[in-house]
Amino acid sequence: MSQVHLPSDLFLAIDQGGQSTRVAIYSSTGKQICCYSAACATTHRRPAQSSYEYIEQNGEEILTGIRDCLQKIQQHLGDDVTKIQAASFAGQGSSLLCWNNQTGAALTPVLSWQDIRGEPYLTNSPLTHQQTQELTGLRLSPHYGATKIRWCLEHDKNVVQAQQDNCLSIGPIVSYIFWHLLGKQSLVDPGHAQRTLLWNLQCNEWDQSLLDIFKIPRAVLPHCQYHNSHFGDLQLGNHTIPFSASARDQGASLFARGLPEPDSCYINIGTGAFIQRLSENLHAPEGLLVSPLWLPENPVDKKYYAWEATVNGAAAAISFIQQQTGLAITPQDIDSALALDPTADCYFLNAVGGLSAPYWRTDLQSRFSENLSAEEKILAWIESVIFQIVINVQLMNQLGSTKKIIISGGFSKADAVCQKIADLTNANIHRSDNADATVQGVACMAAGLPQSWKPVLQEDVFTPQQNPELLQRFTKWQSAMQQWIIP
Repeated sequence: MSQVHLPSDLFLAIDQGGQSTRVAIYSSTGKQICCYSAACATTHRRPAQSSYEYIEQNGEEILTGIRDCLQKIQQHLGDDVTKIQAASFAGQGSSLLCWNNQTGAALTPVLSWQDIRGEPYLTNSPLTHQQTQELTGLRLSPHYGATKIRWCLEHDKNVVQAQQDNCLSIGPIVSYIFWHLLGKQSLVDPGHAQRTLLWNLQCNEWDQSLLDIFKIPRAVLPHCQYHNSHFGDLQLGNHTIPFSASARDQGASLFARGLPEPDSCYINIGTGAFIQRLSENLHAPEGLLVSPLWLPENPVDKKYYAWEATVNGAAAAISFIQQQTGLAITPQDIDSALALDPTADCYFLNAVGGLSAPYWRTDLQSRFSENLSAEEKILAWIESVIFQIVINVQLMNQLGSTKKIIISGGFSKADAVCQKIADLTNANIHRSDNADATVQGVACMAAGLPQSWKPVLQEDVFTPQQNPELLQRFTKWQSAMQQWIIP
Protein backbone atom coordinates (compact mmCIF):
# COMPACT_ATOMS: atom_id res chain seq x y z
CA MET A 1 0.00 0.00 0.00
CA SER A 2 1.00 3.63 -0.46
CA GLN A 3 3.03 5.40 2.18
CA VAL A 4 1.26 8.30 3.88
CA HIS A 5 1.98 11.94 3.03
CA LEU A 6 3.79 11.33 -0.24
CA PRO A 7 4.96 14.44 -2.12
CA SER A 8 2.57 15.66 -4.79
CA ASP A 9 5.17 15.41 -7.58
CA LEU A 10 6.51 11.90 -8.17
CA PHE A 11 8.59 10.55 -11.05
CA LEU A 12 8.87 7.00 -12.35
CA ALA A 13 12.15 5.68 -13.71
CA ILE A 14 13.03 2.40 -15.42
CA ASP A 15 16.66 1.22 -15.51
CA GLN A 16 17.13 -1.80 -17.75
CA GLY A 17 20.64 -3.07 -16.99
CA GLY A 18 22.76 -6.04 -17.96
CA GLN A 19 21.86 -8.10 -14.89
CA SER A 20 18.48 -6.73 -13.81
CA THR A 21 15.74 -4.21 -14.44
CA ARG A 22 14.84 -1.69 -11.73
CA VAL A 23 11.72 0.43 -11.61
CA ALA A 24 11.66 3.18 -8.98
CA ILE A 25 9.68 6.20 -7.83
CA TYR A 26 11.41 9.44 -6.82
CA SER A 27 10.31 12.78 -5.42
CA SER A 28 11.31 16.09 -7.06
CA THR A 29 14.18 16.40 -4.54
CA GLY A 30 15.70 13.08 -5.61
CA LYS A 31 14.45 10.98 -2.70
CA GLN A 32 13.64 7.38 -3.57
CA ILE A 33 10.11 6.40 -2.52
CA CYS A 34 10.25 2.76 -3.60
CA CYS A 35 12.14 0.48 -5.98
CA TYR A 36 11.44 -2.96 -7.42
CA SER A 37 13.69 -5.16 -9.52
CA ALA A 38 13.55 -8.17 -11.82
CA ALA A 39 16.55 -10.28 -12.77
CA CYS A 40 17.41 -10.91 -16.41
CA ALA A 41 19.69 -13.75 -17.41
CA THR A 42 22.49 -13.69 -19.97
CA THR A 43 23.34 -16.82 -21.94
CA HIS A 44 26.65 -17.70 -23.57
CA ARG A 45 26.79 -20.23 -26.39
CA ARG A 46 29.08 -21.03 -29.29
CA PRO A 47 27.27 -22.57 -32.28
CA ALA A 48 29.19 -25.26 -34.12
CA GLN A 49 29.45 -23.19 -37.28
CA SER A 50 30.66 -20.03 -35.53
CA SER A 51 34.07 -18.96 -34.28
CA TYR A 52 32.32 -16.41 -32.03
CA GLU A 53 30.50 -16.81 -28.75
CA TYR A 54 26.89 -15.64 -28.90
CA ILE A 55 26.04 -13.58 -25.81
CA GLU A 56 22.31 -13.05 -25.54
CA GLN A 57 19.34 -12.13 -23.37
CA ASN A 58 15.62 -12.73 -23.78
CA GLY A 59 13.74 -9.57 -24.77
CA GLU A 60 10.35 -10.96 -23.80
CA GLU A 61 11.71 -11.94 -20.37
CA ILE A 62 13.02 -8.38 -19.92
CA LEU A 63 9.65 -6.92 -20.96
CA THR A 64 7.82 -9.22 -18.54
CA GLY A 65 10.16 -8.16 -15.73
CA ILE A 66 9.44 -4.48 -16.40
CA ARG A 67 5.69 -5.10 -16.40
CA ASP A 68 5.93 -7.05 -13.14
CA CYS A 69 7.83 -4.17 -11.51
CA LEU A 70 5.30 -1.63 -12.80
CA GLN A 71 2.50 -3.70 -11.29
CA LYS A 72 4.30 -3.72 -7.93
CA ILE A 73 4.77 0.06 -8.14
CA GLN A 74 1.04 0.43 -8.76
CA GLN A 75 0.22 -1.79 -5.78
CA HIS A 76 2.70 0.08 -3.58
CA LEU A 77 1.36 3.53 -4.40
CA GLY A 78 -2.35 2.71 -4.51
CA ASP A 79 -4.35 5.87 -5.14
CA ASP A 80 -1.13 7.92 -4.98
CA VAL A 81 -0.21 6.58 -8.42
CA THR A 82 -1.94 9.72 -9.72
CA LYS A 83 0.92 11.78 -8.24
CA ILE A 84 3.34 10.41 -10.86
CA GLN A 85 3.97 13.37 -13.16
CA ALA A 86 6.32 11.81 -15.72
CA ALA A 87 8.32 8.66 -16.52
CA SER A 88 11.73 7.89 -17.99
CA PHE A 89 13.90 5.03 -19.23
CA ALA A 90 17.61 4.22 -19.07
CA GLY A 91 19.01 1.15 -20.77
CA GLN A 92 21.91 -0.81 -22.21
CA GLY A 93 23.19 1.25 -25.10
CA SER A 94 24.77 -1.36 -27.38
CA SER A 95 22.42 -4.31 -26.84
CA LEU A 96 19.72 -4.71 -29.48
CA LEU A 97 17.13 -7.01 -30.98
CA CYS A 98 14.80 -7.42 -33.96
CA TRP A 99 11.02 -7.59 -33.69
CA ASN A 100 7.88 -7.74 -35.79
CA ASN A 101 6.41 -4.23 -35.84
CA GLN A 102 2.93 -5.55 -36.59
CA THR A 103 2.68 -8.08 -33.75
CA GLY A 104 5.47 -6.95 -31.40
CA ALA A 105 6.93 -10.47 -31.32
CA ALA A 106 10.70 -10.65 -30.79
CA LEU A 107 12.35 -12.19 -33.85
CA THR A 108 15.78 -12.59 -32.26
CA PRO A 109 17.26 -12.74 -28.79
CA VAL A 110 18.77 -9.53 -27.43
CA LEU A 111 22.31 -9.45 -28.79
CA SER A 112 24.36 -8.23 -25.82
CA TRP A 113 26.83 -5.36 -26.00
CA GLN A 114 29.42 -8.04 -25.21
CA ASP A 115 28.52 -10.00 -28.38
CA ILE A 116 30.97 -9.40 -31.25
CA ARG A 117 29.70 -11.93 -33.83
CA GLY A 118 29.51 -9.13 -36.43
CA GLU A 119 33.24 -8.42 -36.26
CA PRO A 120 34.01 -9.80 -39.78
CA TYR A 121 31.99 -6.93 -41.26
CA LEU A 122 34.69 -4.54 -40.04
CA THR A 123 37.38 -6.34 -42.05
CA ASN A 124 38.47 -4.10 -44.91
CA SER A 125 36.09 -1.36 -43.73
CA PRO A 126 36.53 1.88 -45.69
CA LEU A 127 36.14 3.77 -42.41
CA THR A 128 39.05 4.74 -40.19
CA HIS A 129 38.67 5.17 -36.44
CA GLN A 130 39.19 8.89 -36.90
CA GLN A 131 36.44 9.19 -39.52
CA THR A 132 34.09 7.13 -37.36
CA GLN A 133 34.78 9.31 -34.34
CA GLU A 134 34.16 12.51 -36.28
CA LEU A 135 30.79 11.20 -37.46
CA THR A 136 29.55 9.36 -34.36
CA GLY A 137 31.82 10.17 -31.40
CA LEU A 138 32.72 6.46 -31.26
CA ARG A 139 35.33 4.15 -32.74
CA LEU A 140 34.82 1.22 -35.06
CA SER A 141 33.93 -1.69 -32.82
CA PRO A 142 31.86 -4.87 -33.10
CA HIS A 143 30.48 -4.14 -29.63
CA TYR A 144 28.26 -1.46 -31.19
CA GLY A 145 25.06 -2.18 -33.04
CA ALA A 146 25.88 -1.76 -36.75
CA THR A 147 27.65 -5.09 -37.27
CA LYS A 148 25.08 -6.94 -35.14
CA ILE A 149 22.25 -5.45 -37.23
CA ARG A 150 24.01 -6.46 -40.43
CA TRP A 151 24.54 -9.98 -39.08
CA CYS A 152 20.82 -10.31 -38.25
CA LEU A 153 19.80 -9.03 -41.69
CA GLU A 154 21.99 -11.64 -43.39
CA HIS A 155 21.91 -14.65 -41.09
CA ASP A 156 18.60 -14.83 -39.21
CA LYS A 157 15.82 -16.37 -41.30
CA ASN A 158 13.06 -14.79 -39.18
CA VAL A 159 14.59 -11.35 -39.77
CA VAL A 160 14.98 -11.99 -43.50
CA GLN A 161 11.32 -13.04 -43.73
CA ALA A 162 10.09 -10.05 -41.72
CA GLN A 163 12.01 -7.70 -43.98
CA GLN A 164 10.42 -9.31 -47.04
CA ASP A 165 7.01 -8.91 -45.37
CA ASN A 166 7.75 -5.24 -44.60
CA CYS A 167 7.21 -5.69 -40.85
CA LEU A 168 10.78 -5.60 -39.50
CA SER A 169 12.04 -3.27 -36.77
CA ILE A 170 15.55 -3.36 -35.33
CA GLY A 171 16.84 -1.26 -32.48
CA PRO A 172 18.21 -1.01 -28.97
CA ILE A 173 16.18 -2.61 -26.17
CA VAL A 174 14.63 0.78 -25.37
CA SER A 175 12.91 0.87 -28.78
CA TYR A 176 11.39 -2.59 -28.30
CA ILE A 177 10.24 -1.69 -24.77
CA PHE A 178 8.72 1.60 -25.96
CA TRP A 179 6.89 -0.19 -28.78
CA HIS A 180 5.19 -2.40 -26.21
CA LEU A 181 4.60 0.09 -23.39
CA LEU A 182 3.95 3.36 -25.21
CA GLY A 183 1.81 2.74 -28.26
CA LYS A 184 3.54 0.62 -30.91
CA GLN A 185 5.95 3.28 -32.16
CA SER A 186 9.64 2.60 -32.78
CA LEU A 187 11.55 5.47 -31.14
CA VAL A 188 15.06 6.04 -29.81
CA ASP A 189 16.94 8.71 -27.87
CA PRO A 190 20.39 10.09 -28.85
CA GLY A 191 22.35 8.02 -26.32
CA HIS A 192 20.96 4.69 -27.50
CA ALA A 193 20.98 5.74 -31.16
CA GLN A 194 24.67 6.63 -30.98
CA ARG A 195 25.58 3.12 -29.83
CA THR A 196 24.36 1.65 -33.09
CA LEU A 197 27.37 3.31 -34.79
CA LEU A 198 24.92 4.65 -37.39
CA TRP A 199 24.04 7.99 -35.77
CA ASN A 200 25.50 11.39 -36.58
CA LEU A 201 26.90 13.30 -33.59
CA GLN A 202 26.34 16.70 -35.19
CA CYS A 203 22.70 16.43 -36.25
CA ASN A 204 21.02 13.74 -34.04
CA GLU A 205 19.94 11.69 -37.04
CA TRP A 206 20.88 8.48 -38.83
CA ASP A 207 23.90 9.03 -41.07
CA GLN A 208 23.19 7.90 -44.61
CA SER A 209 26.87 7.30 -45.43
CA LEU A 210 27.12 4.87 -42.50
CA LEU A 211 23.86 3.14 -43.41
CA ASP A 212 25.24 2.63 -46.92
CA ILE A 213 28.58 1.27 -45.69
CA PHE A 214 26.91 -1.25 -43.37
CA LYS A 215 24.10 -1.99 -45.89
CA ILE A 216 21.34 -1.25 -43.39
CA PRO A 217 17.99 0.12 -44.63
CA ARG A 218 16.88 3.22 -42.75
CA ALA A 219 13.30 1.94 -42.70
CA VAL A 220 14.04 -0.81 -40.15
CA LEU A 221 15.53 1.62 -37.59
CA PRO A 222 13.62 3.60 -34.94
CA HIS A 223 12.84 7.29 -35.29
CA CYS A 224 15.44 9.55 -33.62
CA GLN A 225 14.08 11.77 -30.83
CA TYR A 226 15.72 14.09 -28.26
CA HIS A 227 16.50 13.05 -24.70
CA ASN A 228 13.49 14.96 -23.31
CA SER A 229 10.99 14.15 -26.06
CA HIS A 230 7.45 13.01 -25.41
CA PHE A 231 7.99 9.33 -26.23
CA GLY A 232 4.39 8.38 -25.54
CA ASP A 233 2.14 7.67 -22.58
CA LEU A 234 2.46 4.88 -20.03
CA GLN A 235 -0.77 3.51 -18.62
CA LEU A 236 -0.55 2.53 -14.94
CA GLY A 237 -3.96 1.40 -13.88
CA ASN A 238 -6.30 4.26 -14.81
CA HIS A 239 -3.50 6.84 -14.64
CA THR A 240 -1.79 8.07 -17.81
CA ILE A 241 1.86 9.07 -17.37
CA PRO A 242 3.74 11.04 -20.05
CA PHE A 243 7.07 9.41 -20.89
CA SER A 244 9.31 12.47 -21.01
CA ALA A 245 12.94 11.26 -20.94
CA SER A 246 15.13 8.45 -22.20
CA ALA A 247 18.90 7.99 -22.05
CA ARG A 248 21.64 5.39 -22.19
CA ASP A 249 22.27 3.99 -18.72
CA GLN A 250 25.80 5.32 -18.20
CA GLY A 251 24.88 8.80 -19.40
CA ALA A 252 21.91 8.90 -17.04
CA SER A 253 24.04 7.96 -14.05
CA LEU A 254 25.86 11.32 -14.14
CA PHE A 255 22.63 13.09 -13.20
CA ALA A 256 21.95 11.11 -10.02
CA ARG A 257 22.97 14.10 -7.88
CA GLY A 258 21.57 16.72 -10.26
CA LEU A 259 23.70 18.47 -12.88
CA PRO A 260 27.17 16.90 -13.29
CA GLU A 261 30.33 18.73 -12.14
CA PRO A 262 32.87 19.60 -14.88
CA ASP A 263 36.01 18.95 -12.78
CA SER A 264 34.87 15.51 -11.61
CA CYS A 265 35.26 12.07 -13.15
CA TYR A 266 32.29 9.73 -12.81
CA ILE A 267 33.03 6.03 -12.54
CA ASN A 268 30.41 3.30 -12.43
CA ILE A 269 31.75 -0.23 -12.06
CA GLY A 270 29.16 -2.90 -12.80
CA THR A 271 29.14 -5.45 -15.63
CA GLY A 272 31.71 -3.15 -17.20
CA ALA A 273 33.43 -0.10 -15.80
CA PHE A 274 32.46 3.24 -17.29
CA ILE A 275 34.46 6.45 -16.88
CA GLN A 276 32.93 9.78 -17.89
CA ARG A 277 33.76 13.46 -17.63
CA LEU A 278 31.82 16.46 -18.91
CA SER A 279 33.36 18.13 -21.94
CA GLU A 280 32.24 20.77 -24.40
CA ASN A 281 35.10 19.63 -26.67
CA LEU A 282 33.73 17.03 -29.09
CA HIS A 283 37.25 16.01 -30.16
CA ALA A 284 38.50 13.59 -27.52
CA PRO A 285 42.05 12.20 -27.16
CA GLU A 286 42.91 9.04 -29.08
CA GLY A 287 41.19 6.06 -27.46
CA LEU A 288 38.38 7.99 -25.73
CA LEU A 289 34.80 8.38 -26.92
CA VAL A 290 32.45 11.37 -27.03
CA SER A 291 28.88 10.70 -25.90
CA PRO A 292 25.70 12.77 -25.82
CA LEU A 293 24.33 12.96 -22.27
CA TRP A 294 21.47 15.41 -22.72
CA LEU A 295 20.37 16.82 -26.06
CA PRO A 296 17.13 18.73 -25.35
CA GLU A 297 14.39 19.52 -27.86
CA ASN A 298 14.65 23.27 -27.26
CA PRO A 299 17.79 24.45 -29.13
CA VAL A 300 18.46 27.24 -26.59
CA ASP A 301 18.66 24.80 -23.67
CA LYS A 302 22.10 23.61 -22.59
CA LYS A 303 23.47 20.44 -24.18
CA TYR A 304 25.65 18.06 -22.19
CA TYR A 305 28.33 15.82 -23.67
CA ALA A 306 31.00 13.68 -22.02
CA TRP A 307 34.34 12.17 -22.82
CA GLU A 308 33.92 8.51 -22.06
CA ALA A 309 35.87 5.32 -21.66
CA THR A 310 34.79 1.75 -21.04
CA VAL A 311 36.49 -1.21 -19.38
CA ASN A 312 34.68 -4.39 -20.35
CA GLY A 313 36.03 -7.06 -18.04
CA ALA A 314 34.61 -6.04 -14.64
CA ALA A 315 31.65 -8.10 -13.35
CA ALA A 316 31.29 -9.46 -16.90
CA ALA A 317 34.46 -11.45 -16.19
CA ILE A 318 33.16 -13.21 -13.07
CA SER A 319 32.28 -16.48 -14.82
CA PHE A 320 35.73 -16.54 -16.46
CA ILE A 321 37.44 -15.92 -13.12
CA GLN A 322 35.29 -18.60 -11.47
CA GLN A 323 36.49 -21.08 -14.08
CA GLN A 324 40.11 -20.01 -13.57
CA THR A 325 40.03 -20.21 -9.77
CA GLY A 326 37.36 -22.79 -8.95
CA LEU A 327 35.91 -20.29 -6.46
CA ALA A 328 32.42 -18.79 -6.29
CA ILE A 329 33.88 -15.24 -6.13
CA THR A 330 31.91 -13.93 -3.16
CA PRO A 331 32.37 -10.41 -1.73
CA GLN A 332 34.43 -12.12 0.97
CA ASP A 333 36.69 -13.68 -1.68
CA ILE A 334 37.17 -10.25 -3.23
CA ASP A 335 37.94 -8.53 0.10
CA SER A 336 40.39 -11.27 1.01
CA ALA A 337 42.15 -11.03 -2.35
CA LEU A 338 42.34 -7.23 -2.19
CA ALA A 339 44.20 -7.50 1.13
CA LEU A 340 47.04 -9.45 -0.49
CA ASP A 341 50.39 -7.82 -1.20
CA PRO A 342 52.24 -10.28 -3.46
CA THR A 343 55.97 -9.88 -3.98
CA ALA A 344 56.23 -11.77 -7.30
CA ASP A 345 54.61 -10.64 -10.56
CA CYS A 346 50.83 -10.59 -10.14
CA TYR A 347 48.86 -9.19 -13.04
CA PHE A 348 46.02 -10.05 -15.39
CA LEU A 349 45.82 -8.96 -19.03
CA ASN A 350 42.04 -8.63 -19.21
CA ALA A 351 40.41 -9.14 -22.60
CA VAL A 352 37.11 -10.52 -21.29
CA GLY A 353 34.47 -8.93 -23.53
CA GLY A 354 37.29 -7.35 -25.55
CA LEU A 355 40.04 -4.99 -24.47
CA SER A 356 38.42 -1.57 -24.53
CA ALA A 357 39.48 2.07 -23.94
CA PRO A 358 41.99 3.32 -24.72
CA TYR A 359 43.37 0.22 -26.49
CA TRP A 360 40.35 -1.17 -28.37
CA ARG A 361 41.35 -4.70 -29.33
CA THR A 362 39.15 -7.76 -29.79
CA ASP A 363 41.84 -10.16 -31.04
CA LEU A 364 43.58 -10.84 -27.72
CA GLN A 365 43.21 -13.72 -25.28
CA SER A 366 43.22 -12.97 -21.55
CA ARG A 367 46.22 -14.21 -19.59
CA PHE A 368 47.57 -14.16 -16.05
CA SER A 369 51.16 -13.82 -14.97
CA GLU A 370 52.66 -17.17 -14.00
CA ASN A 371 52.20 -19.25 -10.85
CA LEU A 372 49.33 -17.31 -9.26
CA SER A 373 47.19 -18.76 -6.51
CA ALA A 374 43.39 -18.54 -6.82
CA GLU A 375 43.32 -15.52 -4.49
CA GLU A 376 46.10 -13.82 -6.42
CA LYS A 377 44.15 -14.32 -9.65
CA ILE A 378 41.18 -12.51 -8.10
CA LEU A 379 43.45 -9.66 -7.02
CA ALA A 380 45.05 -9.48 -10.47
CA TRP A 381 41.61 -9.40 -12.13
CA ILE A 382 40.28 -6.57 -9.96
CA GLU A 383 43.50 -4.59 -10.27
CA SER A 384 43.38 -5.00 -14.05
CA VAL A 385 40.06 -3.13 -13.99
CA ILE A 386 41.47 -0.50 -11.61
CA PHE A 387 44.60 0.01 -13.72
CA GLN A 388 42.66 0.44 -16.95
CA ILE A 389 40.34 2.93 -15.22
CA VAL A 390 43.38 4.93 -14.06
CA ILE A 391 44.86 5.05 -17.57
CA ASN A 392 41.61 6.57 -18.85
CA VAL A 393 41.31 9.09 -16.00
CA GLN A 394 44.84 10.24 -16.83
CA LEU A 395 43.79 10.84 -20.46
CA MET A 396 40.80 12.87 -19.30
CA ASN A 397 43.10 15.11 -17.29
CA GLN A 398 43.70 16.92 -20.57
CA LEU A 399 40.53 18.79 -19.58
CA GLY A 400 42.30 19.88 -16.39
CA SER A 401 43.25 17.98 -13.27
CA THR A 402 40.51 15.71 -11.91
CA LYS A 403 39.57 17.20 -8.53
CA LYS A 404 37.13 14.51 -7.49
CA ILE A 405 36.06 11.05 -8.58
CA ILE A 406 32.45 10.11 -7.91
CA ILE A 407 32.20 6.34 -7.87
CA SER A 408 29.29 3.92 -7.86
CA GLY A 409 28.45 0.35 -8.81
CA GLY A 410 28.90 -3.04 -7.21
CA PHE A 411 32.72 -3.13 -7.23
CA SER A 412 32.91 0.22 -5.44
CA LYS A 413 31.46 -1.39 -2.31
CA ALA A 414 34.95 -2.77 -1.64
CA ASP A 415 36.86 -0.08 0.27
CA ALA A 416 40.16 -1.31 -1.14
CA VAL A 417 38.99 -0.70 -4.72
CA CYS A 418 38.20 2.94 -3.92
CA GLN A 419 41.45 3.44 -2.02
CA LYS A 420 43.59 1.98 -4.79
CA ILE A 421 41.96 4.26 -7.39
CA ALA A 422 42.56 7.26 -5.08
CA ASP A 423 46.21 6.28 -4.60
CA LEU A 424 46.90 5.97 -8.33
CA THR A 425 44.90 9.00 -9.58
CA ASN A 426 45.83 11.31 -6.69
CA ALA A 427 42.17 12.39 -6.52
CA ASN A 428 39.67 12.14 -3.69
CA ILE A 429 37.16 9.35 -4.22
CA HIS A 430 33.56 10.07 -3.17
CA ARG A 431 31.44 6.96 -2.72
CA SER A 432 27.85 7.31 -1.66
CA ASP A 433 25.54 4.63 -0.29
CA ASN A 434 23.57 5.06 -3.53
CA ALA A 435 23.52 1.83 -5.53
CA ASP A 436 20.94 3.27 -7.90
CA ALA A 437 22.84 6.04 -9.70
CA THR A 438 21.39 5.18 -13.10
CA VAL A 439 17.75 4.90 -12.10
CA GLN A 440 18.06 8.03 -9.92
CA GLY A 441 19.76 9.96 -12.72
CA VAL A 442 17.10 9.15 -15.29
CA ALA A 443 14.43 10.06 -12.73
CA CYS A 444 16.12 13.48 -12.51
CA MET A 445 15.76 13.67 -16.29
CA ALA A 446 12.06 12.82 -16.04
CA ALA A 447 11.70 15.68 -13.58
CA GLY A 448 13.37 18.06 -16.08
CA LEU A 449 16.75 18.46 -14.30
CA PRO A 450 15.26 20.61 -11.51
CA GLN A 451 17.36 22.76 -9.17
CA SER A 452 15.49 21.08 -6.31
CA TRP A 453 17.16 17.73 -7.13
CA LYS A 454 19.50 17.47 -4.15
CA PRO A 455 19.31 13.92 -2.79
CA VAL A 456 20.70 13.34 0.68
CA LEU A 457 23.65 10.99 0.28
CA GLN A 458 25.89 9.54 2.94
CA GLU A 459 29.38 9.61 1.47
CA ASP A 460 32.60 7.85 2.19
CA VAL A 461 35.65 9.82 1.05
CA PHE A 462 38.93 8.11 0.24
CA THR A 463 41.97 10.39 0.12
CA PRO A 464 45.16 9.49 -1.78
CA GLN A 465 47.93 7.74 0.12
CA GLN A 466 51.45 6.65 -0.76
CA ASN A 467 51.31 3.03 -1.95
CA PRO A 468 54.63 2.07 -3.57
CA GLU A 469 53.75 -1.63 -3.86
CA LEU A 470 50.55 -0.84 -5.78
CA LEU A 471 52.41 1.63 -7.99
CA GLN A 472 55.00 -1.04 -8.73
CA ARG A 473 52.27 -3.53 -9.78
CA PHE A 474 50.66 -0.80 -11.92
CA THR A 475 53.98 -0.14 -13.65
CA LYS A 476 54.55 -3.87 -14.20
CA TRP A 477 51.02 -4.25 -15.61
CA GLN A 478 51.59 -1.33 -18.02
CA SER A 479 54.81 -2.92 -19.24
CA ALA A 480 53.13 -6.30 -19.75
CA MET A 481 50.22 -4.61 -21.53
CA GLN A 482 52.50 -2.83 -23.98
CA GLN A 483 54.17 -6.12 -24.93
CA TRP A 484 50.77 -7.86 -25.18
CA ILE A 485 49.10 -5.35 -27.49
CA ILE A 486 51.94 -4.98 -30.00
CA PRO A 487 50.35 -6.16 -33.28
